[in-house]
Order: sequence, then structure tokens, then C-alpha cells
Amino acid sequence: MHYRLYLAIAMLAVHICTNDNRTAADTHSEVRFDIPPSTAAKTLSCSDGRTLIQVELLLSSMISNPESGRIDQWLVRCQPRGHFASIVDYHPRTEAGSDLASPIQVKQTKEKNQSFGIGMNGSCPLPLNGNAGLDHNSKDVDSVQFDRLAPLHAVTASGTINRGTGVYFKLRWTARQILEGQKAFQLTLDVPESWRTGLIDISVVAQARQKSFANWESSSKTLGEANFVIAVYREDDQHARQIARKMAQAEHVLRTKITELHSARSSHSLSTLWQHMTEKMDFRKSAEDTVLLERLMLNQRDPHLEQEFRKLPVDCRLAALDYSDAQNSFTKLNEQPIDQVLAERE
Repeated sequence: MHYRLYLAIAMLAVHICTNDNRTAADTHSEVRFDIPPSTAAKTLSCSDGRTLIQVELLLSSMISNPESGRIDQWLVRCQPRGHFASIVDYHPRTEAGSDLASPIQVKQTKEKNQSFGIGMNGSCPLPLNGNAGLDHNSKDVDSVQFDRLAPLHAVTASGTINRGTGVYFKLRWTARQILEGQKAFQLTLDVPESWRTGLIDISVVAQARQKSFANWESSSKTLGEANFVIAVYREDDQHARQIARKMAQAEHVLRTKITELHSARSSHSLSTLWQHMTEKMDFRKSAEDTVLLERLMLNQRDPHLEQEFRKLPVDCRLAALDYSDAQNSFTKLNEQPIDQVLAERE
């Protein structure tokens, strides 16, 4: 009886260790992303009750594992929340390039040979021998040399999504484009003349191509991914700038609480077997909490109404409520036109 119990526990430990290692490998990010939490929009023109604004987004990446493979491509999606704007222009645009610095030189040669010959050799009763021969050779050589354009492939691909309300960028690693460090993206948006603030949801994924067994099939491996919410405001709206900073501080506190929650749940003083079992259950709980809080940032959950938030620790609930309130305060600035705000200050 005891033998069967020990055997069952050992098999369970092996199963848990295997699943934990697989989960850790799947969730480990070899590429980390970062972006400023807010940015000021530059006004380009105003006409017929509409305003064109330009937003610059600075996305940074860092390869955290130097032994990881090369990043083959980024996939970035930018979606203004609430469809407050339509996409007028964006940068970078679709661009093609080649790994070859110069055109390919092609040389074709055609040779034509002609040969004619006659030979005679004989003897007669007379003491006289003789040879006679005639040979004629002709060789024509035709040579043609020309340049062929080097094959092109997409270096950057971009376009609109969701009926022109969002935009995507796909960047590929080439000899001249390194997908590490900071990249700048520009969006030109058409907004109402009374517009003051808005939120842009950004998702980014770093992928690498990998071959399966015996190189029969190829697939994409995710090296890192992230979701961000960017607060955008007019560059001359100082009040909106202050609210955006409060929202950024609340987001920082919320992300810090998420990290502390994971650290607290992953530290145990139990035996190795029970530690693996506890970490397995805690990992699932931590993953659920992470998804819940990320959905809060993406405005997919309301901490005032959702029952799941009541299961979180008190400090995490307070951080979630503060961030939700800061986000709502930022978006509600559109209800009060900037001209009215300036008039009240005077």
C-alpha cells in the first residue's frame, strides 16, 4: 500500500516537473519590449470641424537571452480605442529591399566551330612515297553581357486594419535592419476639432522561423510579446498632460503589484515535491491574475463590477481601481473642450 502511494506521488512529481518546465519555456520572453506610456500629438491642420494630428510612437526591444536565435520579424498593431480617429497616413510605409548591393551580372557565350580536312597517303612500285593534306578550321564566338535586377523581398510591410481605424507594421530582420533597439512609428489621425485626449492600444510580437524535425515543415516561434496602452493628448494641453502622467504612475504601480504578487507566490520553503505541486497551482493562479489585470488595462474588465477582482489581494485591488479611475479621468477630458478650459483659467 505504501509502495503504491510513493509510486503515485513520484509519478505525479515527474508529471508536474515536466509540465512546469514546458510552461516556463513557453512563457519565457527572450525579447522584451518597452514604450513610453504617453505622448503629445502635434497638430498639423484644422478645417471643416476636423483636425489632423501626428502621433509618434517609440518602441524599444531588448534581446534578454544572448543565446536565443535571431528575430526574424516584428508584428506591431496600433488601434485607437473607441474609434475616435481614422488613419490618414502612417510611417514607415511598405518597403522592399535586397541582400545584394549591386545588380547581378549575367554573361552568355556561344561558340561555333567548323573544321574541314583532306588527307592522302599512298605508295607505288616506284621508290616514291608521298602525303597530301588539307585542313580548314573556323571558330565564331558570340558573347552577351547584361545586368539583372537583384531579387527583392519585403523589408517593411504596413497597412490599415479594422476599416481604416487602425494600422499594422511588419518589420523583417535584414542586413540593414536590425530588430533590436528603438524604432519610430508615426501615425497621422483625423479627429474632431474638439478632440483633447485618446488612448491607443498597441500589441507587438517578435517571431522567429524554426524548422521541425528533418526540416520538413517550418513554423513561427514567438520570442516575445507585449500589450501597451498609450495616452495621447494635444501638445498644447497642459492639463491633459498632467492627467496622462497620473495615469502612467497608476499603471506603474499596477504592474509593480503584479510582479510582487508573482514573486510572493513563487517563493516557498516546502520540500521539493510539494514545492513543485504548489508552484503548479500558484502558476495557474498567477497567470489568471495577469490576464485579468492586462484586460483591465485594455478596458475589457471593470474592477468596480467584476467579481474576479475581489479575489485579488487588497493592494492589487486598490492599484486596479486607481488605474481604472485614472484612465476614465483621462478619456473624459473630451467632454470639456479645451477652449472652455482656457476660458475658465482666465
